[in-house]
Amino acid sequence: MTQTEREALFDLLTLSIYADAHISLTEERLLESAFIAEGWDSKHPKSLFIDESFARAREMSESDETMIDYMNARAQAFKTKTAQKEALGVVANILKSDGEKPAENEFYSLLVQALPRATK
Repeated sequence: MTQTEREALFDLLTLSIYADAHISLTEERLLESAFIAEGWDSKHPKSLFIDESFARAREMSESDETMIDYMNARAQAFKTKTAQKEALGVVANILKSDGEKPAENEFYSLLVQALPRATK
């Protein structure tokens, strides 16, 4: 995964945990694991990026319209079918970690639409 894709994935992950307006400890642990597993290859400190990503997610989750626009914009970073599938898989794992709720299912459906190559 490229650094641009990693950053977009992290932004989608932070946004995904706001889907049900509840951040569980399980989601938080899995999110942290994903940040570690995907690595980091940037001069921009990872911890600073994470803080900024959470701030963006909080702001974007305030309305459905801004959340969808932000999701679609970040999804554009994934150019290949493989990258889109990986992104969907990681997000799905986070969403399923504390039980699936209608808001999370809706978020995932919107993400599938934003990453059309992943399901072809």
